[in-house]
Amino acid sequence: MKYDYCKDDMILKVYPTASACFETAFSFMKKHFWMLILIVFVGAAVDTPMWFIQQGKFESDGLNFTFHSFELIQTLYYFAIASVYSYGVVYVFLKAVRKENFIFEETLLGFKTYTRAVLSRILVMLIVGVGIILLIVPGIFLACRLIFVPYLIMDKKHGVVESLKISYYMTKGYFWTILGMGLLSFVFIILGLVFFGVGILVALVWINAAFAVFYNAAEDLHYEDACKQIGLVIEEEEKS
Repeated sequence: MKYDYCKDDMILKVYPTASACFETAFSFMKKHFWMLILIVFVGAAVDTPMWFIQQGKFESDGLNFTFHSFELIQTLYYFAIASVYSYGVVYVFLKAVRKENFIFEETLLGFKTYTRAVLSRILVMLIVGVGIILLIVPGIFLACRLIFVPYLIMDKKHGVVESLKISYYMTKGYFWTILGMGLLSFVFIILGLVFFGVGILVALVWINAAFAVFYNAAEDLHYEDACKQIGLVIEEEEKS
């Protein structure tokens, strides 16, 4: 963690770093290890139909109609099911790092915010996609700055546009931290695949926990300021 003396309120604030988030996440994931493994495993199972669709697409006879049909089915399944479930997973991991009790069924809470979850995922992908078209680097930058959108929808119950704006301001100054966490995540996934493929479940638990730790720290430090930046008034209950 980085330390900074804040002159405004005369206290020492701790700012999250990539290595510290993974280190802290490791201690949290040990307590609920098997439950988190189960959640990640079910998440992988939810993603499995997408692999079958992809395989069927490659095995098609090459007709344009067949090819585009597989593309459409895969896209619809991703946005309608897989991405929405991932929002619930984000919420459960956040509760775990906050040392709050949780149950497996809470992974389905993403479906209670179905419209916001789907629309936010579509918008983020469109924004990042446009950035990638603009010489790739802007896309990477925007992907990092919008990393908190699922957390803000699940944790703070914000709307889609509010979540995009708040995430952008909350991640200000953390681009290299988020990019570093992304690179570390890639390394851990590769190592997980090397260890007979089973290690990837452990890697995914660790990665999800690390990003939950990062959001939790950034929320404590920057959420109120980010809301002020977009002119959003925070309710008293939300502050407490």
